[in-house]
This record gives sequence, C-alpha cells and structure tokens, in this order.
Amino acid sequence: MIVKDAKFVISAARPEQWPEDDLPEVVFSGKSNVGKSSLINALCNRKNLAYSGSSPGKTRLINFYEINDCIRMVDLPGYGFSKASKQVSSVYSKLAEQYFKKRKNIRLIIQILDIRHEPTEDDMQMIDFLNNSELPFILVINKCDKLSKTQCITKAGKIANMLKIHPDTPFILTSSLKKRGIDEIWHAIDFYCFDETEQSENLNK
Repeated sequence: MIVKDAKFVISAARPEQWPEDDLPEVVFSGKSNVGKSSLINALCNRKNLAYSGSSPGKTRLINFYEINDCIRMVDLPGYGFSKASKQVSSVYSKLAEQYFKKRKNIRLIIQILDIRHEPTEDDMQMIDFLNNSELPFILVINKCDKLSKTQCITKAGKIANMLKIHPDTPFILTSSLKKRGIDEIWHAIDFYCFDETEQSENLNK
C-alpha cells in the first residue's frame, strides 16, 4: 500500500474515547523501547507521525492513527518498563486488556521483540496470551540494524526456539532505520485486513 494520508486520531485513556466505526485495526504490541512508534513511522513513511518517547514507559495511552481512510494503526502502551510504579503499570495492563477483550475492529496484532535481547517474562506471557486467543498475530524481530547479518540470523533462530508459537506464524526481521521488512509487514496487513478485491485496489493506491 502506498500511504498517501496518515494522521493521528486520538490518545485514548479509556474505552469511551476509542473511535466508533468499523475500520480494521492493526495493533502494535511490545515492551517499552522496542520500537513500536518508529516502526509505525517507517510503515507510513513519516518521520513524526507516531511519538517515540525518550524514556521507556512514557507512552501511557492507546494511540490511534488513521491510514488512507481505510485502516487504523493502534500503538499500545509498552509493557515491562521498570520506572513505572506497580500501580501505574497495573493501570496500563488493564487498559490494554480492555482493548483486547472489547475491541471488535482488531484484524492483526504485530508483536514486536528486540533482536538484541532474549524474550523477557513479559514477552513470553504476551506470546502465551496470543497463542491462546483467537486473534491473528505476526511476530516482528526489530532493530536488526544493530547487529550484523550473521548475528541477526543466529539471534533470530535462538529467539524462535525460545518462543512457543505455531510454525505457520509469520516471523519477520525488521529495521525501522533501514526500512527492512516493511514490505513484508504490509503484505501481512493486506492479507489480514482486506479481501482479495481490496488488496488489489491497495496495490494501486
């Protein structure tokens, strides 16, 4: 899809603030500082569409972005940040949990991990939730520009072996800086969010 129009919609602190329509939504999930906002910016070919905080845990709301008036990207609060109090962290978890349970617009979840680090306990719990839910998801291993090609292959293999995901779950290596994996993610978005006619139309947009 060629992104001609990408706009911020709202930062929602509660369900009543979620957009009320039936646009398909692509959800970006991952721990703090894993690069969710940067990946959204890369996918939309924008520098500052999604806010990228300087310190982990700073983005505390659910951010909605509308793309080409036909799809929405949803940036969830990052999990696993140590600077937030347990009380605040619990609020973030509840907010995301409400979204997953109540939102009918979800078409795809993009679960993001950092190539440089082994999956944390929070990552593993999130993968377990996704495996047991009926929500479609793909796994994105981000920040591949931080390692050499050989290191990326080795680390990605190790991460894959640690995660208990279905063998058919898409597994994409990405770099927001180098735009690596961007086309592959868009192919996945088209597949899960649009029918065949809409996918054909999106190629020409």
